[in-house]
Formats: sequence, structure tokens, C-alpha cells
Amino acid sequence: MKLIRLTGILGVLALAACDAGIEPIDQQVRALDTWNAAEWAAYAEGLRVYKAGDHYLTYACFDNAPERIESEKDCIRSLPDSLDAVILRNPLSDFDREDLPELRKRHTRVLATAECSDPATALQRLDATLQEIASSDLDGVVVRYSGAVTAEASAVEPEIVRRLGTLTDKTLIFEGNAAFVGAANRGLYDIYLLDATASSDIYGVESSVDYLTGYYGIEPGRILPLVSLAGTIADERGNSQPAPTKICETVQSRSLAGMAFEEVSADYYSLTGNYSRLRAAISLLNPAHP
Repeated sequence: MKLIRLTGILGVLALAACDAGIEPIDQQVRALDTWNAAEWAAYAEGLRVYKAGDHYLTYACFDNAPERIESEKDCIRSLPDSLDAVILRNPLSDFDREDLPELRKRHTRVLATAECSDPATALQRLDATLQEIASSDLDGVVVRYSGAVTAEASAVEPEIVRRLGTLTDKTLIFEGNAAFVGAANRGLYDIYLLDATASSDIYGVESSVDYLTGYYGIEPGRILPLVSLAGTIADERGNSQPAPTKICETVQSRSLAGMAFEEVSADYYSLTGNYSRLRAAISLLNPAHP
């Protein structure tokens, strides 16, 4: 009985303390390279050699800059080290800028997204993205265009290409309706993101790959299917399979560039969530050496 009463008293005191306000804690993140500089240098060099070598590319699309940081799931510094690049879907936040040095230590490229689907605002949005790339020394840009290709869109596309031409040593990616890209400009982009998140079966993904290679003349090695980590897709027999696992087979059989993964930050730090799925997908594409 005394124990019950004591617990109750402590509970009241705790509530009173909460009413009085909580002092903010100045949390500091200690970078891994400060623990053992020599071992970290060897590890980082291994990452550099791996990412510069012949392997399937793995990109993560990250919904950065939330209204507030809740946990490491909102921090790009916590992405797997073996990831080749992260595509930021929103403008950089102060927290993102703090994390950029950590990603550079791991030789993970960081790309910004320019949403150009509205021809009326396309150049304005691209200019803002290019300014952000310059000010924060980001590694490239994803130009997104969805929807039909109108006369207004066709008129603005050459100017987008001209402005992209001012970049040097940057990765250029196109995402969306490839008809937007003029025939003379298709070689400008290093990678074409192929959205496979809405495909119900593997035949739809393969047909889209054939359309890009056959109709637009885009080499398979420049095509990166965009896959939902938690998604499913029907295989050749109509059986539901995890989308990353099944599409990985298409990537390997068609010699595609690799895979990109959407909605990485959702459910990121659940033990069975997207962090584990992302690590598994990277290992599936690029098995570790024995």
C-alpha cells in the first residue's frame, strides 16, 4: 500500500514539473569519424571505391524539411552509407544543411528537385533550385515534368535545357513524361527516373522500359525504376510479390542502371519499416562480397 501511495505522489510531482515547463536540451550529434579517425578513413575510402566502381545505382527519394524533426527518420544523415544518392523532394532546411557534411564523408550524392510540370512557373522553380545547388554545393538536379506536353511546355523546354547546360560536374536526372524532352536534348540527362510505383504488374514496368528504349532511344543503363519500398506487384503468374524484389529481376535482366526508392522517410525507424527494406534492397542489387 505504501508503494502504491508513493507512486501516486511521484506521479503528482511529475505532473507538476510538467506544468512548470520543460527545459530544452542542447543535443549534440557526435560524428562517427571522431571516434576512431584511422578506422573511419579506411571505411570511407572503401565507400568511395565501391561507389566509383561498377555496381547497380541506388537512389532514395526523401521527403525532407518537415515542420519539425521528430527523430532520426527525418534526418538525411541517417540513410544507409552504401546509398549512392539521395533526392531531396523539398527545399533544404537548416537541419538538412547541417547533415550535408556527413553525407559527403560517405560519398553520398545529394540532388535537389525542380518541379517544372507547370510551364508558367517552370523556369522560376528551376532558377530557385539551381541557386540552392550553387549555394549549398549540391551534386545535381532532378527535373520533374508530369502531364501532357502542351505548346507552352514545348516552348519552355529549350530554355530549361539551356540553363541546365550552365552546370558542370553535376548529375542531371529527368523524371516524368519523357515526351517533354526534345529529341535533340535526350542525351543531356544522365538518368531517367521511371515511375513504377503505380504499376500493378511486372508487365507494365517492362512495357514502360521498352517504350523508353524503343521509342525514345534511351539506353537501358540510363533508366532507373522508381519503386515503393513497401509496395507489391504481380509477377508473371499473377502472384503478389514485394515490388523491390520483383523489379530487381527486371533491372538485372534488362541491364538497367539500378533502382530508386520512393517514400523512404515514411516508417523509417520501425524494425520492419523502410530502413530495413532499403538496406535489403541495396543488398539485393549489390550483394556484399563474402
